[in-house]
Amino acid sequence: MACCLATERGIEVCSPVHDALLVEGPADGIGEVVAATQAAMREASAVVLDGFELRADAAIYRHPDRYSDGRGRRMWDVVTDIVADLAPVETEAEAVPF
Repeated sequence: MACCLATERGIEVCSPVHDALLVEGPADGIGEVVAATQAAMREASAVVLDGFELRADAAIYRHPDRYSDGRGRRMWDVVTDIVADLAPVETEAEAVPF
């Protein structure tokens, strides 16, 4: 429900992460994006929990930093190794000579 509310309010939701949302926004407006996301999460909790609002903490990551969770590090390493070993795929645009 929090994802739906946030998206309907124009927030760029990248993905849910367990009981959190990964969102993005302009660097100079990220505080407002975070506040609006937290409001959507509180509202969703109130609907689901019959009026009880859960608090939502926030962490902001700015380029070149990014979110990572140590619990998923091994899987991340496996996936990035697989992607690195893949041969490049020729796209239709590359296959057409000009």
